[in-house]
Amino acid sequence: MKGTYSLMSITDIINSLGDWGLTVEEDRLLRPTPEFVEFVFCACLAQVTGINREDLVEPARDALSISTIEDKDNVYLSALTRNLLCYHLTRFANAARVDDFSAYDIFKPTKERTLLLLSAFINFVKFTEQLCNPFVNELANRSDALLVERDQISSKLVQVQKQVLELQAKRDEDEPLCQVLRTKNKELGDLVLQTKAAQQPIVQEAALLKEEKTQLMERKENIQRELEAVSDANKRIRGRIVQSPERVKRSISTMSVGRAEYKKTVTINEAKTRDLQTKINALVIIEQDLRTCIDQLQVVEKEMKALQDMQNDLAELKDQLDDKHIERNELQLKQERVAKQLENAHAKLTLTQQRAADKKAANARIIERLQAEYNTMDEERKENDFQLAEIRKEASEVEEKMSEHLKASEEELHSLLKEYWSLKCATNVYMETLATQLNMKMT
Repeated sequence: MKGTYSLMSITDIINSLGDWGLTVEEDRLLRPTPEFVEFVFCACLAQVTGINREDLVEPARDALSISTIEDKDNVYLSALTRNLLCYHLTRFANAARVDDFSAYDIFKPTKERTLLLLSAFINFVKFTEQLCNPFVNELANRSDALLVERDQISSKLVQVQKQVLELQAKRDEDEPLCQVLRTKNKELGDLVLQTKAAQQPIVQEAALLKEEKTQLMERKENIQRELEAVSDANKRIRGRIVQSPERVKRSISTMSVGRAEYKKTVTINEAKTRDLQTKINALVIIEQDLRTCIDQLQVVEKEMKALQDMQNDLAELKDQLDDKHIERNELQLKQERVAKQLENAHAKLTLTQQRAADKKAANARIIERLQAEYNTMDEERKENDFQLAEIRKEASEVEEKMSEHLKASEEELHSLLKEYWSLKCATNVYMETLATQLNMKMT
């Protein structure tokens, strides 16, 4: 036993077990029984590992393929359960630095050994509660958090895969429309380029016509001002006209010629005005066509911008899809690792079951051997009991003889003491008499 645990007092052991909710009497520690020792050791084991004797019954039943309630008292089930309990208690004892623990400490307990083991177990439990429990609790919390996170990631993966499938279906569904839009976009782009190319001479011609219109309007305003000036001058001249027929005739002929020239000019101007009005109407129509083209160009630009946004969204969705593919590959790798671990666990389980079967057969052989040894020991115990009864009878006879011998010795001793004191008194009287006769002083 390598542990450095000090031997605890019975009071400390009772108090420590009482802190765990176990009521233990001092008499049971002084005279331990197998049932009591097994119960207390299992309580110490449960404080650290959480394993009780009841928790081992189901695994033992599964290992032995016992499914009916009537088989619960099967000797194999009890033996395997005790074997599993001894195995876990041995591991627990090794962790508590007790290397010489065995089943003998459970089924043949002694006071000193039981107190020593309980001291080691209780100190180890307190050590784990003080130092190991925070670390174990942290690991348990982290394990629970990882399990929750794994479940969340699994559900999120399912949702993402569903979204990816929906997006792929939507993309496949929108692909013909996108192809039509691409073709239409290309046609509209070509049409825009052709419209721009055809628009340049029309715009230049419209600018020239606007300049010519401005010049004609200015010329019309000048002619109107000239007409007003001529009309004012005509009025002034009429006021100064001399009533002379010849002069009037000459003036009329001159004015007729001027009037004819003026009418001719007015006619020419009216023709030019009509031509200008026709050109203006044509320019208005061209302007309307240009505005329509500009509106169409704006619509085309909006469609191109929307198409560009859709292409950008499609590129982002492709990037997201690639990311999801990467995540899916990573999760598939994780799943493969988990599957491999599960396969290894199944292999280990198969190996463990095979070992359990081998141990079952070995335990059966050991049980048979132990049963035979037990029968032999029972016969030897009966013989020993018979011999012990004879020895006790002889011992009682010896004790009676010893008591008689002691009684006789005491009587003889009393008589000797009586003779000794009487002889001593006579000797003292003789010595005093002799001293008196010889005139000697006694000291």
